[in-house]
Amino acid sequence: MEAQTNSLGSTQPVPSFVSSRSQTSSRSDVCAKFVTTTAGGRTEAITLSVGKPVTIGRNPAVWVQSSTGGIIVSCQDLSTNGLILNGHKIRKASAIVMHGDTFKIPASQSFQCILKWKHLHERHENHVPQPSPSQAQSYKDLGRFIITSHCLGSGSYATVQLALDVTGHQQAACKIIRRKEGSDLRKEMKEATLLMNLDHPNINRVYAVDSDPEFLYIMLELCTGGDLFTYITTHSRHRLCEGEAKYIMYQLLKALKYLHDRMISHRENILLFSPGPYPRIQIADFGLARPKAYQETLHVCGTISYLPPEGILALEHKHLGYVGMPADCWSAGVTLFAMLT
Repeated sequence: MEAQTNSLGSTQPVPSFVSSRSQTSSRSDVCAKFVTTTAGGRTEAITLSVGKPVTIGRNPAVWVQSSTGGIIVSCQDLSTNGLILNGHKIRKASAIVMHGDTFKIPASQSFQCILKWKHLHERHENHVPQPSPSQAQSYKDLGRFIITSHCLGSGSYATVQLALDVTGHQQAACKIIRRKEGSDLRKEMKEATLLMNLDHPNINRVYAVDSDPEFLYIMLELCTGGDLFTYITTHSRHRLCEGEAKYIMYQLLKALKYLHDRMISHRENILLFSPGPYPRIQIADFGLARPKAYQETLHVCGTISYLPPEGILALEHKHLGYVGMPADCWSAGVTLFAMLT
């Protein structure tokens, strides 16, 4: 979904905002507003609507973003001086703006984001503690990274929180995994170790790893464009044109070749690095990644719709196995089919 802006007459190019939503209905297309007080003391608001990108400043730009469940408001900094988000500088990066967040254009106006739609399908799992409402911003300080109370998503074994990289002047994603009692920390570091040794523009990067007696913290590059499947299903035609599908597939195959050259199979998620058509994609979430992927495995995992025939057969017959790398190629073919149809 798109969203466009108008200019407040600022003296420098500033952020471009875009919103997205799930396929839920609302009485109004206005999903958020940015409230500011002018130099004359008058309160004004810029509204953000689905299908109408908003740019504040001199450099208008149109972005597209998609996500699952509720809305995401994404901000792309286009300025030379950056912007101040909740007291921290963001520069030349995409960021996610949450309800109640404040951002300031240096030497100019300040805005507060008010979301009109809430996250309808956000789950709060019991296996990872959620911070109380009084912890509006800071949740845990890890030095270079500050983990906020904003939850980006949760799964069966982990929660992803929004974090701030105070050194890199950008946001990050922190994957928080509860450690099992008596567990081997080295084994729990499998996902982080795999990622830390990978360096490819189409593979989600890990910045750092930390741990305490209860949790493992994996600091990841933040993708602000949602996931590929939702990008396809929320597209105006519910499919992509051949050129865009070709461009995305080229990136996917390059990333898979990089992994397979290192004998790693993936079997998981594809994210959009930032909002916009013809997006840069990243393979992400290596919780199901498998090293030595040339060997047969009896452990069937991944989304059933993307499994190859031998993987489906192994679901029914536990003594049968399949090989990870050819399975990745089958899944890539299913992804191409989904993009085109």
